Amino acid sequence: MTYRKIFGFALLFALFLLASCNGTLAVNTAVPPNNSPVPETAVSPNNTPTITLPPTSTPLPTAIPTDTPTPLPPDLSLTNEGLFLYPVPEIYAGDRVTFQVLAHVPDNVDPRAVTVHVLVDYQDIAAGSLSSPNLAGDAVGLFEWVWDTTDETGEHLVHVILDRFDTIQTGDENSENNQVALTVSVRDPQELPLNQQNATWVTAETACCFVNVVSGTAAYRDLPALLLKVETAVQQAAFRLEEEPGQKLDVYLIDRVIGQGGYAGSALVVSYLDRQYSGRSLEQVLIHEAVHLLDRQFAPDRIPFLAEGLAVWGSGGHYKPENISQRAAALVTIGQYIPLSELADNFYPVQHEIGYLEAAGFVNYLIDTYGWPQFKLFYADVTAGDAATMSQAMSLNLQQYFGVTLAEVEANWLTYLANLPEDRSAQSDLQTSIRYYNVMRRYQQAYDPTAYFLTAWLPYPGSLRTEGNPADLTRHPQAEVNVTLEVMLQ
Repeated sequence: MTYRKIFGFALLFALFLLASCNGTLAVNTAVPPNNSPVPETAVSPNNTPTITLPPTSTPLPTAIPTDTPTPLPPDLSLTNEGLFLYPVPEIYAGDRVTFQVLAHVPDNVDPRAVTVHVLVDYQDIAAGSLSSPNLAGDAVGLFEWVWDTTDETGEHLVHVILDRFDTIQTGDENSENNQVALTVSVRDPQELPLNQQNATWVTAETACCFVNVVSGTAAYRDLPALLLKVETAVQQAAFRLEEEPGQKLDVYLIDRVIGQGGYAGSALVVSYLDRQYSGRSLEQVLIHEAVHLLDRQFAPDRIPFLAEGLAVWGSGGHYKPENISQRAAALVTIGQYIPLSELADNFYPVQHEIGYLEAAGFVNYLIDTYGWPQFKLFYADVTAGDAATMSQAMSLNLQQYFGVTLAEVEANWLTYLANLPEDRSAQSDLQTSIRYYNVMRRYQQAYDPTAYFLTAWLPYPGSLRTEGNPADLTRHPQAEVNVTLEVMLQ
């Protein structure tokens, strides 16, 4: 066995051990160096190239990321680990750079009152506040495409400053930890791989969609076959929801892994690349994200718990076709069930596979019990503004449409699940899925932090196409550790 294989197995084993712990992984994730990693693909193309790793004498790493969290200061603060520059992992002259700022904000400070200033070589290039929360609920300062690096090859000094004029007193007693400074290298664009030097967007039109890919990527290579898959997925989502698209959908097939493999807002974004490690089938993720687009037509203000549950129900499973009720019963049996009120009120930070499956199981039960037409009315009516919490909003609408409270229908559902025949294979498969995706996310946090779904930047591709860079959705880490671990995760 070569040293490289030993190196890969050692890292993957360490990630597996860390994924078995409940603590938070402490990693350095801000502005990765040129040789460090930098989210999400649905499926590996059929003609995925074989990656050959030559022998090497590289020694095993002396330190593997630990599970010890870094202590946070008690007041407003910013560290290098809270600053991300895009595209990742390297910037080339001509890129329009986005800054993502994740600060520590104490409870007694309103994030929207925290000003953020970005300077390059002592010149102000952007200003704003911590007003863009991520899926984890953290306060984020997001400044998209504000630094044009055309003809800027070389090293530049970047400063990011919180509360620059020291207007916040209570909660920001130590102003010395309010800024970071780092040297950013802008590389010569001639050093880019040939397929990236002249990368451009390419659009193909189908009956349902405008499908967008970047030249030189796996999606561009396989575009004819992908058009049929996209068309089929949208048809299946429309059939499931009994909701035809009101207009052609915008679909973007990207060459990097973000989160679990896709996201959707007013457009559908799905990962499709050769080194695909997120494990989802292309068909499942396309249907899942298409459901998110179509349900906005009748439920533009739906809450996350119901939205993700409906998307898993609509695609017939989370990562593959599956019996959702049987899998939800397995969730209870293995002791991973979360009370619905807790899950609805804090959905995205919950372990992903558990939260999505439980939401899908609940949606499936309501539809089976009360029928799709009545559920659709209920689904469209539940909004965050209905009550103080998401769970209270659900309970109010459950009473209005079905005559039961959330607690009552949860008890009925759990009784139903308890009466299903035990399926040990479903239990084993679910436990394996949870472990695998915990390991995958440990990898992302340690070696590809901008892919981690709770903190990732999820740009709107329409704006990115006109103002940003194709590299924002295609460039991804190619360091040895990334290639090794991603291949092992496939």
